[in-house]
Amino acid sequence: MAESPKITIDNVEYDYDTLSDRHKQIIGNMKYASDRMSELNMKLNQYQAAMLTYKRMLEQANNDTSQDNA
Repeated sequence: MAESPKITIDNVEYDYDTLSDRHKQIIGNMKYASDRMSELNMKLNQYQAAMLTYKRMLEQANNDTSQDNA
């Protein structure tokens, strides 16, 4: 017989099959929130990379302008 899946939250292990429907709903909501947070973190990292690229482009444009004026 297969063992029931275990879920660990804040160092507390839960046996998923023995949880009430309410507990399962709460855990599902927690997973949803965690997934959305991961997506937002990924987007934030992408925007931070874009900002770094724009900064470098601005610096390069300034260097090009300085060389044109020399």
